Amino acid sequence: MSYSTGEALVLTRLQAVSGFTTTNTSRGKWGILNSGKAAVYGIIKPGPAEREFVSSTLVINHWRAMIQIWRRYKDDGDTLTNLETDVALVLAEFDRYGKLADTTGTIPNDARASRVGEAQEMWLTSEGGPSWLKQEVTIEWEEQATINPAE
Repeated sequence: MSYSTGEALVLTRLQAVSGFTTTNTSRGKWGILNSGKAAVYGIIKPGPAEREFVSSTLVINHWRAMIQIWRRYKDDGDTLTNLETDVALVLAEFDRYGKLADTTGTIPNDARASRVGEAQEMWLTSEGGPSWLKQEVTIEWEEQATINPAE
């Protein structure tokens, strides 16, 4: 498994959340924000990662994916409440699938939604107000990988 394979599992779990589909989620494609009239979007990007070398032939990769949840700004109050609901639904989905529904056995320990960032207003200065509210959810998982030494 690689980071990319794990990220694909994260995307599949995100698309299983109510309100998220294949048309309003992506892996690193922010252009979807301008592509339609969806009220909410989920965009996944790589987060920081660490590698733990257990031996000369075994490494544990500690991967992180950042899910940016974008909620189209409509009005004060309701937009933030809707974003909070979106985040709660995402957290509940990842709590239910501790191994990201991995069928290969590569993810030995629970994946987890480990962090929720602050809600941010994303402004369009030409329109004089916020266009989006955005919040990030960090998903972490571990992967064991075998090293085949060349020397």
